[in-house]
Amino acid sequence: TLRGRPRCVPDMASGKVGKNEAKRMKAQALKEFMSETGEEEREAMLRKGMGIHEGGLQKGEDKVFEKKLSKEEKKALMAEKKAAIAAKKAARRADERPSSERPSGERPSGDVSEEEEEEAPGGWTAQEQAALEEALRKFPPSLPNDERWEAIAEHVGRSIKECVQRIKDLKAAIQQKHDGGASGGDGGEGAAPCGEGGDRGGAAGADDGGDAPADGGSTKQGKVAGKAGRGKAVKAAENKAALDKRMAAMELRTVRGVPVASEDLPFHQRTGAFAAKRKTMSMDIRVDDIRMCAGKQELLDRAILALNFGVKYGLVGRNGVGKTTLLRHLAEGIIRLPSFLHIVHVEQEIPGDGRSAIETILQADSEREWLLRVEEVLVDGDDSVEAQMGITLNEVYERLEELDSDNAEARAASLLSGLGFDQEMMQMPTRSHSGGWRMRIVLAQALFLKPDLLLLDEPTNHLDVHALTWLEFFLGSWDRTVLIVSHDRGFLNKATTATMFIHGKRLRYYGGNYDTFLKVRAEHRAHAAAHSKQTERRVSALKGFIQRFGQGHKKMAKQAQARMKMLAKLQDEPCEVDFDDPYLRLEFPSASVLPPPCISVTNVSFGYPNPDGPVRILYRDCNFGLDCESRVAIVGPNGAGKSTFLRLLTGEIDPTEGHVGRHAKLIVAKFTQHHIEMMDPEKNSVNHMRALTHEGVSIEEARKYLGRFGLSGDLALNPIKFLSGGQKSRLAFAELAWRSPHILLLDEPTNHLDLETIEALAMALNQFEGGVVFVSHDERLIEMVADELWVVNKGTGGKPGSVSVWHSSYEEYKAKLQDEFLHSGIVSSGTVKGLK
Repeated sequence: TLRGRPRCVPDMASGKVGKNEAKRMKAQALKEFMSETGEEEREAMLRKGMGIHEGGLQKGEDKVFEKKLSKEEKKALMAEKKAAIAAKKAARRADERPSSERPSGERPSGDVSEEEEEEAPGGWTAQEQAALEEALRKFPPSLPNDERWEAIAEHVGRSIKECVQRIKDLKAAIQQKHDGGASGGDGGEGAAPCGEGGDRGGAAGADDGGDAPADGGSTKQGKVAGKAGRGKAVKAAENKAALDKRMAAMELRTVRGVPVASEDLPFHQRTGAFAAKRKTMSMDIRVDDIRMCAGKQELLDRAILALNFGVKYGLVGRNGVGKTTLLRHLAEGIIRLPSFLHIVHVEQEIPGDGRSAIETILQADSEREWLLRVEEVLVDGDDSVEAQMGITLNEVYERLEELDSDNAEARAASLLSGLGFDQEMMQMPTRSHSGGWRMRIVLAQALFLKPDLLLLDEPTNHLDVHALTWLEFFLGSWDRTVLIVSHDRGFLNKATTATMFIHGKRLRYYGGNYDTFLKVRAEHRAHAAAHSKQTERRVSALKGFIQRFGQGHKKMAKQAQARMKMLAKLQDEPCEVDFDDPYLRLEFPSASVLPPPCISVTNVSFGYPNPDGPVRILYRDCNFGLDCESRVAIVGPNGAGKSTFLRLLTGEIDPTEGHVGRHAKLIVAKFTQHHIEMMDPEKNSVNHMRALTHEGVSIEEARKYLGRFGLSGDLALNPIKFLSGGQKSRLAFAELAWRSPHILLLDEPTNHLDLETIEALAMALNQFEGGVVFVSHDERLIEMVADELWVVNKGTGGKPGSVSVWHSSYEEYKAKLQDEFLHSGIVSSGTVKGLK
């Protein structure tokens, strides 16, 4: 005996079996298997991978034996399978179409030409490839996974692993063909210049729309999946030349010029069989170990991206920390997201063409456009056309209904109306619109598509207060995930429900809007600072004790040794205090105070000449006065004439009627975005300041003014073309400060500035001893600086507009706009029309 048990009895209780015992049991099972089953049954079972395990049959483990076939036998078996498949196809096609209807010269489908018998790369013939495509259509992903793959492999005559690998290779090649095709990608594979996001977030299945089986090359997770995906992409690139012929044939599979239904259509499919798996997938996003760079500068290191579905995030941080870069990497797939997510990035304006704004938005929905074309083909065809297209007419109607196709034009018009377009502008060619209006069309396109993840980069830059108020309403009812980069604090407070903060190369998350984020972060910093001071006091006390008693009495020396261990533990504990970057301080020196009025506007009307008729009056009967204590914010819709009114104040244009008077000693300094665009990009900031006068400004004086606006050191010597938008704005502010004006006129000064710089600008304007008149829709700047609002009203129905004083707060003015939206029907019962 061995430990009280007979040596010959296997240890079944503990689940352990010796090698000899296992061999004996397998031999016994094999004997029973051979005696109880027939030859055909044994071959079928062995072909399916049935094996022997401790006396019983079990699938997928320890095959009893492999049937040895010679090379000639393998070829004969393959030829037999090919002939059987060809016979099945020929019989099926013969049943579907009588031979009398076959065009003359057409080969029967069962005949296989020598060209078709040529092997594609990887040893696959054209006939095997066709059988694989037919099997994928015949056995949908709704079938149980194992059964589906077994059926596909049996239909093709290849192993499951070979079928899975072939599908992955073809999809990798198709993906390369379609790179850059659709706007707002699905998070394809890509490699960051300085690393990439680590684990792929969400749950992703196999590349063919269903999970690959365990014995067919299961999808691995994390970095292994990333490396494997990149390796396959490289391999597909190497085989690109050999696959071109096959890929061209697959891409050209059309019926009457319309692509047939498949998973590889060049747009994101939100409906239909290929979008069905979205219903069972988690729409939350989590990507670990993100490393992101811009050139040689590292922006993120081991950061974690975590987005919960349906939450609207505000992405904040100082200029240059990588907010825009992060959105771009998400949209371009450099940081990989689940492929079933629909992602749209609003960043650049569309190029102008002859299409109207309405047509541009409707045609942005590629899936709807494709379904409408398929509908035309199927209506004119018969059942055979449906079979060729791979989709039935009923399916098309169901998918169009799911996309709300009948109301598409009304939804597009509602979106454009909310963003400030009237009926005439909606029908104008997009080439007739300025860059700001084209950006609104891009924003309307993104909202029309209703993506799962919407990325908005400074969406408020080209919006007036009317469109901004409407967008706040719209996003309040949005039920998808949104990630917003914006410098408008009021917009972030109303449009977001969580805040993502980029600081110290990490992504930090806070619940609530931007104001809540500031409060919570201040509390965290105060708590961390208090804990740090307490730790410092404790360390100081321990060091004092060790210094006094470390070399004294034996008993005290032991206590000193214990204190040394406590000191080492305290010093090893991380105590990180979240310090802010130093605030940028701006300063506008002013000239000596002038007696009022500095500028007087009396019975002024203004209009632009019209070669085809009378002068088009923008506004009339304007009466105002400005002095060195004025703090005025000018608001109104785009196109009403706000910037034109500033030009009237400076004397750049003359009024059509009335008079604009200015003090003889008045110095006015004006900031515009156009002025920034006119800067010499090859000059550096110092030389730009020195060229302000014919005599030239000294280097010391130029440096002094640049330093007041955060352009010091080597930054002042960089060419202007390498400065960011915010840095160029600060250079323009330095030029204004050098002029020491009595009155500052600012046209949209917050564009391209981060939230902290806007706060610093507001403080500087409050300390400025002259007058300030500015055009802006930034709620924070208006609330901090303006003492009164001038509203420029746009004329309607051929009547001129007006400039009036609003005798209340900016918040009440926005409430008035919301009431107007309700009365006009753009907003109904708190829900924006066009969203549902």
